[in-house]
Amino acid sequence: MFQNLTRDKITNPLEGVTPDLGILGPAFGQTWIRVAGAVWALLIAASVFYLAAAFLSMAQAKRLGNAHLVTDATGDVKIRAAALAGLVGLPVIVGAIITVVG
Repeated sequence: MFQNLTRDKITNPLEGVTPDLGILGPAFGQTWIRVAGAVWALLIAASVFYLAAAFLSMAQAKRLGNAHLVTDATGDVKIRAAALAGLVGLPVIVGAIITVVG
């Protein structure tokens, strides 16, 4: 079926196509921005609580004097802090990816 196709004859069907939500109207564009902002804010708030729980766990482990639990809790704090940083820096991260790939 594809014996006669060479690499030179295949074209990119998405060449020149850019993502645009404008076709759905300005009301959809504003709604989409509000919903995305609300979801992003909820994720940041959840991440803050998740990080606070890790700090409390670390404090409890220190109070108990359990070095193994302190090590585990410290690792959790680092991971959760990185997750929060990623959420806060999400626009920069997505922009960089689009710039590099696009």
